[in-house]
Amino acid sequence: MSENQDFEYQAVSDALESAAVATPAADCHGLLCGLICAAGFADQKLWVAELFEDFDPRDRLQVEAFKVLQNLYQDTLERLNSPQLDFELLLPDAGCSLRERTESLLNWCCGFLSGLGMGGLGTQDQLSDEVAELLGDLSQISRVDFDLDDPNEEEQVAFEEVVEYIRVGTLLIHEEFQPAVPPQR
Repeated sequence: MSENQDFEYQAVSDALESAAVATPAADCHGLLCGLICAAGFADQKLWVAELFEDFDPRDRLQVEAFKVLQNLYQDTLERLNSPQLDFELLLPDAGCSLRERTESLLNWCCGFLSGLGMGGLGTQDQLSDEVAELLGDLSQISRVDFDLDDPNEEEQVAFEEVVEYIRVGTLLIHEEFQPAVPPQR
């Protein structure tokens, strides 16, 4: 995760876990990103209903987790629309095992694809060839079973390259479906 990313994976994960939300943090962020890419925003009621089995506004831990998610939403929306291209996937940092990071990446991809569907992404014939290929790649990545018992440096580098491919691909999908509107003069 880049140093300018305001949200740390572990903080979001801890908030979700304390509120008994079964959805992993990476999946949650992927879902959010997919919703924003497909619809330009994330319907918070839909997103909350997807994450919380039974959201109870009287449950302090659920309310705190929801606040973290609201802030994550705002940050993600800003970063997806930022001209600095500083959007990052919410994944465990390099201090975690490659296995944990890879599982989180697979969860992120699954969440992203679900979010695109929930957000109303068009049919295959409405997609550019580039986006259709990228979605196919994401679908394949989400189903890969990695053997990472003893990862080497080459596998670490390959992981970072895949993360960057997905990050840039997410920005591409967002730009295609939510193009920036030039300022009015």
